[in-house]
Amino acid sequence: MKFSLNFIQEFLKVNLPPEQLAKKLTMAGMEVEGFEKSGSDWIFNIEVTTNRHDWLSIAGIAQEIAAILGKNLRIKSPQDKKQPLLLERKVIIESNQDCSYYLGRSIKGVNIGPGSQKIQSLVVNCGLASINNVVDITNYCMLKWGNPLHAFDQDKLEGNIYVRRAKKNEFFIGIDGKERVLDKENLVIADSKKIIALAGVIGSKNTEVDDSTKNIFLEAAIFSPLTVRRSRRRAGVDTESSYRFERRVSPEYLEFASQEATRLIKEIAGGVLKGVTKAGQKPKISPKKINISLNGLETYLGVKVPEEKFKTIIASLGFKFQAKAKGQYLLFPPLQRFDLIREVDVYEEVSRIYGYEKIPPQIPFLRKAMDSRVVDRGKDIYRFNSELADYLARLGFKEIISYSLQGREELGSNSTLLGIEIINPLRKQENSLRFSLLTGMIKSLGHNLNRSQSGLQFFEVAHIYLNDRKGFSELPALALGRSGKEDEFFLLKGAVEKVLQYASVQIFEFREEKLPFFSDGLTILSKGKVLGFLGKLDQETVKRFSLKEDLFFAQLNLEELAKISGEKRYKPISPYPAVWRDISIALKKQVSFKEVEEVIKARCKHLVDLRIVGFYQGKNIPAQTTAFTLRIFYQSTDKTLTAQEVDIFHNDARQALSQIKGLELR
Repeated sequence: MKFSLNFIQEFLKVNLPPEQLAKKLTMAGMEVEGFEKSGSDWIFNIEVTTNRHDWLSIAGIAQEIAAILGKNLRIKSPQDKKQPLLLERKVIIESNQDCSYYLGRSIKGVNIGPGSQKIQSLVVNCGLASINNVVDITNYCMLKWGNPLHAFDQDKLEGNIYVRRAKKNEFFIGIDGKERVLDKENLVIADSKKIIALAGVIGSKNTEVDDSTKNIFLEAAIFSPLTVRRSRRRAGVDTESSYRFERRVSPEYLEFASQEATRLIKEIAGGVLKGVTKAGQKPKISPKKINISLNGLETYLGVKVPEEKFKTIIASLGFKFQAKAKGQYLLFPPLQRFDLIREVDVYEEVSRIYGYEKIPPQIPFLRKAMDSRVVDRGKDIYRFNSELADYLARLGFKEIISYSLQGREELGSNSTLLGIEIINPLRKQENSLRFSLLTGMIKSLGHNLNRSQSGLQFFEVAHIYLNDRKGFSELPALALGRSGKEDEFFLLKGAVEKVLQYASVQIFEFREEKLPFFSDGLTILSKGKVLGFLGKLDQETVKRFSLKEDLFFAQLNLEELAKISGEKRYKPISPYPAVWRDISIALKKQVSFKEVEEVIKARCKHLVDLRIVGFYQGKNIPAQTTAFTLRIFYQSTDKTLTAQEVDIFHNDARQALSQIKGLELR
């Protein structure tokens, strides 16, 4: 959006050089994309964010500049003392949802001609074309107050004014000369015989103000943002008016814009106000109340804002306030600021005007996370799930979303006793609530495998539904799935361990167990509580779903996991390099890999990581035996480890591993 510095001067005297003003506005959040000189004026081009509809008016921008300069802006409202009632024409609103309020003014005896030099200059410098004195005035008032106006040639109106939806295939020719076919998505302004405007978007050619116009009907209204957006898209037109209505307009400034336009038309075009008509009810905005604590502000920003500075900032932003107690205030945001609702909104306002550069960068102090206002992660399952999903995405897993309905027999006859049956399903394939996330994972992986994708790893966070001795229950669950060869099992197991570590679960174990639908299964336990399971999908189920690769699947009970989730603890990263060594072993099936891990962790000094980098079964390896290549990483927090030191630790680990029955060093 463009604005004129001379236009701003109507509200506020700005003595700052344009370069400094542009910098201050940008630093406060109103990004200035460029500025240029035009005669005695300066034109600024700014980016308007979707939440700041008030920046679509000169009044709103002036308020922002006043706050940056530490000044209080006093907006004087135009006054029109005599408002005779217009009896000759009524306004009928079909739906208050589409148009809550409509204000019309009849002005007669105008002389259409060129716009006044001052208004013409301001309108053009803000990016609009000069048309004539009346249209320039409506554009001037729209720019000034942010409320679009429209002037109709009153002599071309027939009967009453109707605010209604268009009929199917109604034709409309706009002032741009283009013909459009409308339907029920379009909100229109019509008289008794024809459409005279696409409401909130563009006027019609048939009531356009031209050189022969003598009498004006001036429209000001509050239209639904959603209705205007849909209507504008359906008609394929975008205007300055629709841009503002889609972002909401201020009911407070509606009267200002209409009154000032009437006064200027009377002064410049020589008209006389003959009557005013209204329909609907002007939206009443209840003043919002926000309690603010200076201690809370300091905690949030990490810097102390002096109390007098705080009061200066909120006053310059248009807030009214009352002191409640020491360091505590009750604030009343400006009525035209719809975006100021909560305490944190005020924190943001204060911080950007006070200056982001004055807030020192710092690492968050963990103890603040234990503040009573912050919900405990173990109890807030939604936050826990969201954090976990972000973490899995960083591990390289892709998120999927599957249906909560499934067929009872999709996984075979073993699944018919599980889940909750739907009495009146719409389809046989969706006759029960899912008892597991397995079916959705199988279908998602199968869909991608059938499209020549491979090496897939997906996750899903969703609810499952059970029917047990306690009755019906709904539980949040996490599913992890990988496709590929046998070594994917160990990679999936490693991912599960990463999840448990992320949740700060210190004690956990994997126990072999026969699981339905899986040929190799492990139950995940922590202090005797079952957290979930993982395994390789059995060949019967693989064939049932025609999967082109094996599927390795894990499912965790997130409710149980969140309950036992511990505090996160951080430690500094060592500035010294890590060194790694490999150990190749052959492990018989009856030996738990957990035993190998425990030995390595107990005997390897300065151990920081342990990974499986190789896996083999087959030729030259005895039956029921698996060959692994383990990579052990050593790193000290105090110094750079020498090769000789690492060799000592490593040989000690090899010696300890050689004592395990059923393990052979290779």
